[in-house]
Amino acid sequence: MSRYDQRGEEKQNTNISQSGKIQEAFLNHCRRQKVTTRLQLADQTVLEGTIVGFDQDTIVVNADGTQQLIFKSSIVCIRSYEVTDLIFNEAHRKKKNYTYPRVYNSSWS
Repeated sequence: MSRYDQRGEEKQNTNISQSGKIQEAFLNHCRRQKVTTRLQLADQTVLEGTIVGFDQDTIVVNADGTQQLIFKSSIVCIRSYEVTDLIFNEAHRKKKNYTYPRVYNSSWS
């Protein structure tokens, strides 16, 4: 797949940019608030510490008194020890109660 269209202009991949925004918001929140996070790596290693910084491919974590550079491709899960609803405005959204209509099938009786 080419990164350039027929006119030679660079295409923008919206899927990567959208996922990057969520990831960036989450990591920035954890970094700024110094939230203790738990990183599970692909080899089942678990690191607990605070996020010092990150870029497109890596995360620097202060764990066990040392800073470690972790590649994002090796991370399976990042879990924060603090509720992060506020960064996604979940606390301010109105909860909608959906009532779905009942569907009756005459053959069920």
